[in-house]
Amino acid sequence: MAKIAASKAKFEFNSVELQDELTSVSQDVNVELPVVTALGDTGPRRVEGNYDFSYALEGTADFAANQGDATIFGKIGNGGAAGAFDPTGKDAGANDPNYDATSLLVGSYSVRASVGQPVTYTASLFGNSALSRATA
Repeated sequence: MAKIAASKAKFEFNSVELQDELTSVSQDVNVELPVVTALGDTGPRRVEGNYDFSYALEGTADFAANQGDATIFGKIGNGGAAGAFDPTGKDAGANDPNYDATSLLVGSYSVRASVGQPVTYTASLFGNSALSRATA
């Protein structure tokens, strides 16, 4: 399979597409794996538990209505919103997975301004629902 340019990725939060201002987005999925090793075991044993997922966003701030700042800040402490991450920027297909969540909560939001530099932001969104992976 060919390598895919990251510039094609799409990310949507609360029905607002943010890829026009994002410079980076990462999705992390972590699974609980508690150790249940007993005295008679010859190596470690683990039990697979539930999973957790989150998104780390970085971008150039756009303070217009219906853009990143208004959308993310508006959801701080205000319940969850749907999210969608399409790493290839294409519709779901065999080589183009799309990840969707019905509820993401804002865990952190930071705005930075430096002299002579663009105003930027970072945000952390945490899963509050199942994460689905569509390929068709």
